[in-house]
Amino acid sequence: MNIIQCEELSKSFGRRHALQRITCALDAEKIIGIIGRNGAGKSTLLNIFAGYLKPTNGSCRVFNENPFNNIHTASNMIFIDDQLSFSNYLSLEDILKMGANFYPNWQNELAYRMLDYAGIDLTLKHQQLSKGQSATFNLVYGLVSRCALTILDEPMNGMDEVIRTDFYRAILKEYLAFPRTFLISSHHLQEMETILEEILLIDEGTVIAHAPLDEFKEQLVLLNGPSEALAELLSEMEVYTQKTVTGTTSAIVNARKLFVSEEILRTKGITVSSLTASEVCKYLTSKKGRDIDAIFD
Repeated sequence: MNIIQCEELSKSFGRRHALQRITCALDAEKIIGIIGRNGAGKSTLLNIFAGYLKPTNGSCRVFNENPFNNIHTASNMIFIDDQLSFSNYLSLEDILKMGANFYPNWQNELAYRMLDYAGIDLTLKHQQLSKGQSATFNLVYGLVSRCALTILDEPMNGMDEVIRTDFYRAILKEYLAFPRTFLISSHHLQEMETILEEILLIDEGTVIAHAPLDEFKEQLVLLNGPSEALAELLSEMEVYTQKTVTGTTSAIVNARKLFVSEEILRTKGITVSSLTASEVCKYLTSKKGRDIDAIFD
């Protein structure tokens, strides 16, 4: 069942086109990574899903309704980002009590246990927290709400590596305990890809890939072997990056256009290696002809 459906969705801010004709469908009860480089349009898309922004053109439906200023959508969704703040008149404990009054599936005891584990004093005000503590509190708030749609926009910003690792596990454990839809935007894809089921990759305001994690990683492969043996093969393929050192060439290519079997390639001394999801994202969104090494040549 689709929880989100977009058709030809576009969003502009003056002359800047943040999103351009996005069409996608996201299934319920999955952990989905919304991935892209800075400025790709991830946050804009998530804010439209949350009902905070209205599309310029096209349509977006969440729970089969227009989410913009929609009470039904708002009551079944929570949006957590690094801009989230609370009243400076309330302690963290007061904030948790208010959350319990608003969200029907609220897990107050779990919130207390998680924040105690993170060493966060509930007598403090939200504004008194460090950046990492604020991110941790906000993420806990989003998890214990147990909303049908939980949107996490860069939820780990400011957290140190140890606490990030712990809370990726917390997201997965919460998903298994109470299945719902998680949309997670993050720059730490390599850290979190083990919990993702699906990736939606955005580049310059458009969706350039949307697939289950395993299929996503299979889009590109690394070829390595004698330059002479690879030369003819690469001339007929889409090459994302290529390097040659002392007669040996390494190249990242589109796996779907590799029509030669691995067995035949091995007879020519060519090996085929898989990539991580993070590496696939990097090469799919890299601009051809741009290489940081070239700046220093």
